[in-house]
Amino acid sequence: MTTIPVENDPQLLEADDVSEIDSTYASTEGSDTTSLGSSVFNYVYENGRRYTNFRSEKYMLPNDETEQDRLDMAHHLWNLILKGDLYEAPLDRPQRVLDLGTGTGIWAIDFGDMHQESEVIGTGKYLSAIQPSWVPPNVRFEVDDFEEEWTFSKPFDYIHGRYLIGSVSDWKGLIQKSFDNTTPGGYVEFQEADLVGAFSDDGTYTGTTLEQYNKALTEAGNIIGRPSDAANKIAGYMKEVGFVDVVEHKIPVPVGTWAKGKRNKELGMWLQSVCLIGAEAYGLAAFTRVLGWEADKAKKLIADTVKDFKDNRIHTVYYAYVVHGRKPDES
Repeated sequence: MTTIPVENDPQLLEADDVSEIDSTYASTEGSDTTSLGSSVFNYVYENGRRYTNFRSEKYMLPNDETEQDRLDMAHHLWNLILKGDLYEAPLDRPQRVLDLGTGTGIWAIDFGDMHQESEVIGTGKYLSAIQPSWVPPNVRFEVDDFEEEWTFSKPFDYIHGRYLIGSVSDWKGLIQKSFDNTTPGGYVEFQEADLVGAFSDDGTYTGTTLEQYNKALTEAGNIIGRPSDAANKIAGYMKEVGFVDVVEHKIPVPVGTWAKGKRNKELGMWLQSVCLIGAEAYGLAAFTRVLGWEADKAKKLIADTVKDFKDNRIHTVYYAYVVHGRKPDES
């Protein structure tokens, strides 16, 4: 397994003087998104948010327009993290591509536009149809649960997964399925955030409400058997199931515009925007359904966590992980 050194060691993410932060790096508003006109509307409304009603014990993220906006913002953030690329695996004109947990479908659509020779299938971890109805002719979406048995008729040259942390009970099993459904010489890549692994180099994160929030989210994930802290284990699992040339790229991303450098400020601005919406998306159902909290208690912790995300005096950093590996050629 190869580990690429981080671009910006968190030890070197220096904080700017708060009074000198350019107003250019204010929080962004959500992006526009298109809803799918479809008969697949299996929804339940809870505490002011819309969720899937199909196997809701598995997937506790909402699927409403607010969440779709967050997913599209997160897609833009990943474009910035990857410096404009959609992937890091060394692909060579893949013919069949699978996008796990496709969300709004924006990655699959962008990939299909870029690789018109590819057939791209997106499967939704939300078990509901929230993808746009107008897509490139080489892209299609399937409402499916990727943790159930895979029934694809042919293997894939490239399998991509992003933001699956918190929705997977058996990461090694998912990676094994990906290995089994990849063509020899094909690649599998995961792009994940260390969802509850926030930290700060200068101690400003310690003792914050955000730290309490992440501990509660970790507890909820462990109770339902869908860990929120699995991102750093993916590379090891990939090697265990048989992938070769495994590469792990670990990138620290600040929350907010406190870190020095134009790139850090832009990354921090977008991650902050994603976190401001994501605090409720990840926490509300987890705290009320799993931990049994009253809605008012959950919303209070979430609101105070949002305040911490906005506070540039708290120098919060999250790791983003990009991991890919190749299935060996047949001997």
